[in-house]
Amino acid sequence: MNGDPRPRSLKLLALFFAVGLIAFGYAWITVHRRSMAALSSTDGPIRTHAIITHWIDHGFFASYGMLWPTPDEKFIYRSGTGAFMVSGFLLEKFWTAMTGRYGWRLIALHNEMVLLLVAALLALLAFRIARRLGGSPLHSLVLAVGAQMVWFTFPENLAGFWFLPEQTWCLLPALVFLLLEERALDVGRTRLLTMLQALAVFALTYIEFVAGTMFIVSYAATIFLLRGDRPSFKRLGAILLLPWICAFAIYGIELIGVRQVSRASGAKLTGSDFLYRSGLDGDAMFYGDHLDIAFGRDVVRGGRSPHLFRWEWLFLCGIAAVLATLAAYIRGRAPRIAAETLIVLIGSWFLYAAVFSQAVALHPYLFDVMLATPLIVALFAIVPALAESRMNQTGMIVLLAIFAATWLSMFQLRVYAICYPAPQPAGIQAGTH
Repeated sequence: MNGDPRPRSLKLLALFFAVGLIAFGYAWITVHRRSMAALSSTDGPIRTHAIITHWIDHGFFASYGMLWPTPDEKFIYRSGTGAFMVSGFLLEKFWTAMTGRYGWRLIALHNEMVLLLVAALLALLAFRIARRLGGSPLHSLVLAVGAQMVWFTFPENLAGFWFLPEQTWCLLPALVFLLLEERALDVGRTRLLTMLQALAVFALTYIEFVAGTMFIVSYAATIFLLRGDRPSFKRLGAILLLPWICAFAIYGIELIGVRQVSRASGAKLTGSDFLYRSGLDGDAMFYGDHLDIAFGRDVVRGGRSPHLFRWEWLFLCGIAAVLATLAAYIRGRAPRIAAETLIVLIGSWFLYAAVFSQAVALHPYLFDVMLATPLIVALFAIVPALAESRMNQTGMIVLLAIFAATWLSMFQLRVYAICYPAPQPAGIQAGTH
């Protein structure tokens, strides 16, 4: 059932990225064919411009890497680091040094390249799990590409053209961590893998400390409670606790420094507190209870099209695929890594939504992708590979899966085309309400 356990990951990653470039090119000349006026007058790009130009003009370390999300520079966002904006800042700093002007399209292109990289990592993980389920190289490749295309065209991912929030950025180190976890099945838990996984946890936590914390808790619960080998407490401390402490320590230093900047500049520190984000403040103006995460979205649509959040069929079919995978694992027909991948990713979103329900309910466009990612992997890669293993590798299930992925990808492009650009709060604004 294991198939070839050691595919050449870097070559596969390059292949998936190349395939993703085709989808990117199609999107760039169709749904992303936007004017400079649209880019420079929409909320997301304006906020990105404000943050990056402030760092360029005043220096990145002068504000301790924290975000100044408004053009008037009257507010400093305190509820997270600026880690997810650093690569865009470095790119724009080089561009402005060379041309003397800010690149509105350049930052949109940068965001698309980040999304392509995440999609390629997702495809690589899907491929390797499909191979462990007994899928042939060709079938596994086709299923991985199908999952990649559905993920890349998910409307909120396409919206990264305008603004790429930290919740989407978090998926990059999370997928790297899970790929390393799968790799350990072949080479063992070496010191190099331990260091790389620790670095991934640090990056995840530093980018978005709540998502990082929930990922750590979800992973720890999964590996302790699922049957199978468990890493030692020493190793868990090295890959989970130590990088988490380091990320929070750096963030704490940034907060201390930025408070001094706030007093000196007169800029106001802004950001939601724990009671507001958790819903324990008792305010019921926009949010009732946890069920509003699914059923109370009309409140936060604003000027958006009602089509944007309608991915019920993907959700329901994805949940069915996850349950089928877990059932296969319980019956010994699927490896632990397949169940572990889905549980850790879904658990991260589930814990986030359980603890900070008001934040997730009021800003679903930031968090939907965290839930959609494992559902897509289960629906378009894992379950088809499982089904093929039970049908003597006839290829019929793979054929149906790739047709379904193609149809859904084009459907999602249409949804995006009629919904963007529209007045919308960006990721930074989510913490200022």
